[in-house]
Amino acid sequence: MNEVRRMSVQSIVTEGGEELVILSRRAYDALLARAGDEDAEDRMTARLAEEHVTARAAGTVTLAPDWLTAAVLAGESPLGAARRQGGLDLADLAARAGIAADALAAMEQGRRTGTDAEIEAVAQACGVDAALLLDRDFAPAADQVTAPPADKPRRESARPR
Repeated sequence: MNEVRRMSVQSIVTEGGEELVILSRRAYDALLARAGDEDAEDRMTARLAEEHVTARAAGTVTLAPDWLTAAVLAGESPLGAARRQGGLDLADLAARAGIAADALAAMEQGRRTGTDAEIEAVAQACGVDAALLLDRDFAPAADQVTAPPADKPRRESARPR
């Protein structure tokens, strides 16, 4: 969800010299959600669900493979799932992708958002389609959804609250 990085930002400078930034409601909600605002996160989730339904109807949804769908439903990181799919440990992937191991670990744990170039390098090193890792709003195919085990609750959010 690199909503903030992809958004178009406009600014206005007041007579007093203060710069004001104008954001779309979507970008504003994304910022609030990242800051832990649960109402904003709910609005973003509803918006994403609505966009998904529209995209499904138009046939433009990127469907995730079973290994990625299962990992996300189990609360795992898509980057970690890609690393395991590629048969790599953290140090090997970091070396192949040209990313420091601690930075890669932070990306997998959701403590750091990787740049598009970093995520593309990870995908290439793992031998997976970069679009799967760059599409923060991927949607599993209905016939590929696997319920999480009863003893393992689904992760609500990777964001700290």
